[in-house]
Amino acid sequence: MKAMPLIDARALQPGYKEHAQRGIGRYAKSLFAAMTAQVDPGELSFIQRRDLPAPELPPQSPRLAVGPGPQGLPGGERLIGQYWTLPRALAPAWKQGRVVHILSHADAPALLGPRTVLTCQDLIFQRMEDIYIKGRNALAFRAARWLETRCLSRAARILAISECTKRDLVELYNIPPERVTVVPLAADPGLAPVKDPAARDEVLRRYALEAGSYYFYLGGIDPRKDLPTLLRALLILREQGRPAVLALAGKVERDKHYPALARLIEGMDLAPAVKFLGFVPDQDLPALYSGTTAFAFPSLYEGFGLPPLEAMACGAPVAAVRAAAVPEVVEEAGILAPPGDARALAQALAALTDDPELAQRYRALGFKQAARFSWERAAAQTLAVYEEVASAG
Repeated sequence: MKAMPLIDARALQPGYKEHAQRGIGRYAKSLFAAMTAQVDPGELSFIQRRDLPAPELPPQSPRLAVGPGPQGLPGGERLIGQYWTLPRALAPAWKQGRVVHILSHADAPALLGPRTVLTCQDLIFQRMEDIYIKGRNALAFRAARWLETRCLSRAARILAISECTKRDLVELYNIPPERVTVVPLAADPGLAPVKDPAARDEVLRRYALEAGSYYFYLGGIDPRKDLPTLLRALLILREQGRPAVLALAGKVERDKHYPALARLIEGMDLAPAVKFLGFVPDQDLPALYSGTTAFAFPSLYEGFGLPPLEAMACGAPVAAVRAAAVPEVVEEAGILAPPGDARALAQALAALTDDPELAQRYRALGFKQAARFSWERAAAQTLAVYEEVASAG
């Protein structure tokens, strides 16, 4: 490489914005593993926070340790860190002509150097501002959006994780299309169907589940995920006489939206039919995906839609909604219902429940679809962008 790129690894550090156990952390982990398999890890350097546990990275990769923003001040940890601490730490790299890659535009410093690459995971706050501004300080919310606008407009190149996200960038920010490169995500290489029923069932027993007896959902519970539609679909299925159980995976009990969700479940008399599994380690996910009757994904907006892709990689039939990036991920390999249509989602889940041949067809189609996405390809595309940005001057 012309100059050693400097890549943001803070998403791998527990305690940094809760990224480590969420989509950005999974993105960082898989992308870095694929990149360091294609180039000498000593050619890549990484940004990390000095006050947090060190990220798992190749020992030969140089690190730039940055401090947090001032602690104890309102907004100091985030805003002052972005406006002052991080730009100062990155300034020497920019002066050396190095490419700096920030893995989420929301984590970018307020001042960008000339060779900055930003990954845009999604523009949820912009597309659904009326939902996400509720309960927040409106001034702080809009200040954060202004900072994101400033960063996106000044980046040398933006990596969008889907065509949907690229369209949003062009439509909402008038970003020239040639400045945006689409680099799709992929399922974790460790996710695959569990072929041994005994091994699968051993995992399921720990969650009080039986193969073929539950629908599965993995993800957040904030409003855009539209779990009320999934719960209404579950209620329809149970009213039709199907002993439907929904298993929800994710660390959600401390989420600010959890009390409202729990009240909704109680109000619909669905408490016996909904199992909260809590945090599920990666090694248990293949069994949960493999054992489900169908993976349900009602989300109204996704920058990509990794959970349905992971489900397909493990051979689970998918019932999702036709919204944002999900159709380009699932395509014809799953059943897509209109957004917010509980009856249509229930019909999709019922079809996968009642027709084993149909379910098997979608299992096979989904497995092939998931194989079309590759972290090796994503890493190669990302490295190629580094070269292009470094050469552009």
